Amino acid sequence: MLIKLIRFMAMTPFAVMLMASPSAQAGKIQPIHTPEPIEIPAGKSAEEIKTGIRKALFGLDFKTKEIAPGHLEATHVKRSKGMEHTAVLTIKYDAKTVRITYKDSKDLNYDQTAGEIHGTYNRWVRNVEKRIRGNLGSY
Repeated sequence: MLIKLIRFMAMTPFAVMLMASPSAQAGKIQPIHTPEPIEIPAGKSAEEIKTGIRKALFGLDFKTKEIAPGHLEATHVKRSKGMEHTAVLTIKYDAKTVRITYKDSKDLNYDQTAGEIHGTYNRWVRNVEKRIRGNLGSY
């Protein structure tokens, strides 16, 4: 028991320095990721494209709504530690490409001037991009 207390006391200053260090927290904030347009293989109908996109979003717990033909809005909400982290994406598509862009967020530390956001947003967007590519056969 005494040894555990001594180890704890020895490690405490290092843990405090690490938590207070800006470099330790800087890894959470990253440049915002905007995927390159996803090229759609020839022969896909508008309905197949829309279904592939919606299926990808549904599988990642995004709620979608159709704004106009070829224009979806996708919202993902994650509750953690009493907070509600929200990302809203704009997804525009036609017969040739799908474009995913940032629309809005809440509690993800978005800084428009610096073009930065919490890394969790980037992970969510990369997952959406990967799923859409898979569903449409666009590698």
